[in-house]
Amino acid sequence: MNRLATLVIGGLLAGFPLVTSSQDINWQARAGIGCASIFSGVSNIDNRMGFHIGGGADIGLSKNGVWRFQPALQFARKGWKFNGYYGNEQIMEAKYSTRLNYLQLPLQMAARLRIGQGCYFTIRTGAYVAYGLSGKTRMEILNTDHDETFGTNHFSEPLDFSNCAYDKESRHVAYPKFNRWDVGAVGGMDLTFRHFIIGCNVTIGFAKLCDSGFMGNPVDNAVTAVLLGGYPKNITADVSIGYQF
Repeated sequence: MNRLATLVIGGLLAGFPLVTSSQDINWQARAGIGCASIFSGVSNIDNRMGFHIGGGADIGLSKNGVWRFQPALQFARKGWKFNGYYGNEQIMEAKYSTRLNYLQLPLQMAARLRIGQGCYFTIRTGAYVAYGLSGKTRMEILNTDHDETFGTNHFSEPLDFSNCAYDKESRHVAYPKFNRWDVGAVGGMDLTFRHFIIGCNVTIGFAKLCDSGFMGNPVDNAVTAVLLGGYPKNITADVSIGYQF
């Protein structure tokens, strides 16, 4: 994991000379909102709202301006939610929402095609490395005003919910300590008209969030682990808007 993070950070540093030498540079501010979840080895979870906000550069690599390099720095929220139960002697229906906040560095190669006066279509793909800043889980008991936030930081310590949390199949839920470093693939498409950008983005984590499934049906978890790589991983999909300077 640390080797992968080092390689991606090294790629970012290697791109700095391009910024200083290239005359074809556009600076961008962007924000996106969409769905976040995890895949492989965890069942009985649902998507939650994810988002990112940040800025970056769009650097020309060819004389015709088609080939581009796009490094960026973002604050990104990922996570998931699930419905279940909470309680000890009295078991009540509850819903849970886990949010994981990351500092994220996407590095993408892009092809930009002109489709009109001041209008461009861009396809991009690459890799990202992210560092987990904070993570907590909010629980709301249905049909009441009671809610509670659990965990000082899911990246710092495990969480057992006082042994009172259950998924929708009445199985105990307990979180291990999650890995701070996340590395994966990122890609998307953009439509740029003059200074304004509309895009779509997908990130798929390659790094395991933790060593094993921490909730859900064990049989379903085992099947998805075999099919999708063995460990829980982050995944997001969103639409974004931006402004190019």
